[in-house]
Amino acid sequence: MKYAIFDLDGTIVDSMSYWRGFAKEFIIANNLDPKGEYDNFTDINWSEKLCEYLNITYGIKITPKDIYDWGLKYIMEKYRDDVEWKPGAKQLLDNLKSQGVKMCICSSTDRYLMEPVLDKYNLHNYFEFTQHCRAFGKEKREPDIFIDCMNRLGAKQPSEVVVFEDALYSAKTAKDTGFYVVGMYDSTEKKTDILKEIADQYVTDYSQLDYTKLP
Repeated sequence: MKYAIFDLDGTIVDSMSYWRGFAKEFIIANNLDPKGEYDNFTDINWSEKLCEYLNITYGIKITPKDIYDWGLKYIMEKYRDDVEWKPGAKQLLDNLKSQGVKMCICSSTDRYLMEPVLDKYNLHNYFEFTQHCRAFGKEKREPDIFIDCMNRLGAKQPSEVVVFEDALYSAKTAKDTGFYVVGMYDSTEKKTDILKEIADQYVTDYSQLDYTKLP
C-alpha cells in the first residue's frame, strides 16, 4: 500500500454526531421547541437549508449568515474540546506513516473549520495535504475530487489507492471509480448494511483491518 485518502468526520475522528446535532442545538439555544427533521443539514449548503427550515417550521426571520456563524463556533468548539479519535485511528495513521504511505484528507468540511482538531491531534504530521469539497467545487457524490487527490498523491490509477470512508454515498463514489474502499462504522450512517456490501473491508475498529488485503 502506497497511497491513502481519508475522510475526516466519522472516519478519523468521531465528530459526525456533533454535525448531525448542531441544528437541534441551535434550535434549543434559541428557546425553540425541537421538532421535525433537522439532522440532515450537513452538506455544503447547510446554512441555507437550515435557514429555510427554520423560517417555514417556526416562522422566524433569520439569515443563513446568522446560522452559519453560530454553527462555525459550535463545531470548532466541539473539535477543540470534545471530539475523540475513531477506534484504532491513531494507531492506523502511525502504522501507515511509518511505512511511508502517502496520505491526504478529503473532506466536505472546510479547512479552517477543522483546524482545531488538526492541531489537537497533530494530524498535519500525517498528511501531504487536505482537500475540501467547497474549495474544490464538487461534493464526493462525483469522482472528480477523489481523482484530484489521487493525482496529487502521485498515484497513477485508482486501484493503487485506499479510500477510508464512513458515509455510504462517498464510499460508493470511490468504489465505482475503482478505488479500494475501507468502510468505517459510524452511528450516523443509517445504511451500514449496504456500506458493508460495497466496501472491500468494513471495520468498527481499525485494529480489525487486514493489511495483507490492501493494494
